[in-house]
Amino acid sequence: MIELPLGWLLSIIGTLALTIATLAGVMWSFMKSRLDAQDKIIASQADTIERLQDDVERMAKGCGQDSCFWRSGR
Repeated sequence: MIELPLGWLLSIIGTLALTIATLAGVMWSFMKSRLDAQDKIIASQADTIERLQDDVERMAKGCGQDSCFWRSGR
């Protein structure tokens, strides 16, 4: 039977815990940076959608001519 000193056992457990904590920290920072980037993209898309909706409302009124397809379509 192999006997390990208590100090070794505690250092092994401590090293494993430190390794897991380090990996979790790296994963958390990676995920946080990706979420921040995604939030910026979504905000940019919301601005684009808003501008497109304004354009659709403006163009839905037609060009003002009596023969305008969009004006008669309303």
